[in-house]
Amino acid sequence: MLYRLYPTLLNSFSLYQSQARDSFGKIIVDDIEMIERINRVRKPTSKAQQKGLDFERAVILGENEELFEEGIIDQARQLIPEKYKTQFYVEARHKNAQIYGYVDGVGDHIAFDLKSTSYYEPGRFVKNHQNLYLLGLQKYGIERLDYVITDFKQLYVETYELNHYDFNPLYEQIEAFILFLEDHKKFIRDKKIFDRKANDNQLSLFE
Repeated sequence: MLYRLYPTLLNSFSLYQSQARDSFGKIIVDDIEMIERINRVRKPTSKAQQKGLDFERAVILGENEELFEEGIIDQARQLIPEKYKTQFYVEARHKNAQIYGYVDGVGDHIAFDLKSTSYYEPGRFVKNHQNLYLLGLQKYGIERLDYVITDFKQLYVETYELNHYDFNPLYEQIEAFILFLEDHKKFIRDKKIFDRKANDNQLSLFE
């Protein structure tokens, strides 16, 4: 059986494993929250999430640029390729897990993703499961992924390259997450995550 996973879900499992807490000391992803995220339970978009979405649309589409501090949108554009394709679909593979999703943009030899945060610390995305996209992007000649990050005051860039990145911590989390899925299968309503019809020969391209 093939497990169809996406980076946001795997990042949630990372928070679950580490028992990460918010600024009020509350666990961000407990057992119930993890199951709800697997089942794609719809929840209201928070103000922080909406501001991040607005930032992406301002940079890529030029919408509502006036919502942000003067110059920050133009600065962000200078950090991404001049020409690029947006919402580029990517698939990667680790053993019996297929990782899929969209990267914000793909230019000449570089992929990028726009991120926002209220507080930035260097290396924030070093263990982000979107880095697995590098495995799928290499067939397009792309071996570098840039995160362009803003706290809405400044911009930061984190660069990860296929040939200099250690995927093993991400692989270990994928394997742990699959065990979690099997242990909690009776609670999982989103059965698309379990792909029993997959043609394993066709999907072994990125292993």
